[in-house]
Amino acid sequence: MFMNNLNEIPETDKQFFKEKVTRWLLVDKQITDLQTQIKDLKKVRDKELQPGITEFMVSNNVCDLNTEHGKLRCQEKKTKKVVKKMPAVVVGEDMSALSAFLDL
Repeated sequence: MFMNNLNEIPETDKQFFKEKVTRWLLVDKQITDLQTQIKDLKKVRDKELQPGITEFMVSNNVCDLNTEHGKLRCQEKKTKKVVKKMPAVVVGEDMSALSAFLDL
């Protein structure tokens, strides 16, 4: 790959390149700003609005809500509690390891 000397590049090409880079930087900043806005809006939706909507739907026994943007569904999800893994205990003939474990 060869590097051109800046003096060898025609002025019109340099200007065109500068405009493209400037536009790319502007678009990149706009994307970053919009991503920040999206993050903030998701926080409002999930932390402020959703709990109130869910509480209303549950207390008034509303399962489905049709909107012009689609259907909102409120369902209770039942999950099983995770069983904690117990440490492995090697029990000898004298049962001392088991009794020490059970004393904890």
